[in-house]
Amino acid sequence: MNLNAHSALEFERQALEKLKSQYEQQGFTFFAHPGPDAIPAFLGSYRPDAIARKQGVNVIIEVRQRSSPATERSLNEIRRLVEGQPDWQFVITYGGSDPQTTTVIPIASVSAIRERLDEARTLNEQGHRSVAFTLGWFLLEAALHRLQGEEGKRPRAPGTVVETLAMLGYLTPETERQLRPLIGLRNRIVHGDIEAEPSDEDMTVLFKALDEALSED
Repeated sequence: MNLNAHSALEFERQALEKLKSQYEQQGFTFFAHPGPDAIPAFLGSYRPDAIARKQGVNVIIEVRQRSSPATERSLNEIRRLVEGQPDWQFVITYGGSDPQTTTVIPIASVSAIRERLDEARTLNEQGHRSVAFTLGWFLLEAALHRLQGEEGKRPRAPGTVVETLAMLGYLTPETERQLRPLIGLRNRIVHGDIEAEPSDEDMTVLFKALDEALSED
């Protein structure tokens, strides 16, 4: 086995261990490298990296080190197989996206998040879409920290926030699909692209995601 193959296997092993812990904390039964008996027939010959199950929710999990156009095209085929299947979701988890930082974030109360969400909606109605858009992404991460009781946890990259919320069932597959393309726009805005501007449709998707993330309350 060459060094690159060994590194890829080690990455997958560590990623699956982390996912197993996260899912089991949410009441799922987790199957790494599931056998044929555990894989639903509608997937055909595709073999996922893992499957997580609990009553009413079944998650098919693919682990990748990074995203690429070729990866997205191949996985879109799998996503289409899963769409429309009752109680099934397809999740792609990418590695290496969490920032290496010692900053810790306290948990916000749901009332505080909802209050700031009202502010974001008001800013959007007043035409300040970029400000409302940026605030919405902050609140999405705050909602994730609160849902997982993650006081003291490190900040997360926006892709990781979307992925984890979807993985744990707090975003529908359709909302995740619509939200992912907005990560690039979010990054352009927060890193100084003053020409970047979200559309009304972009704001609708972001607010829908926040409503779903807060729907447990």
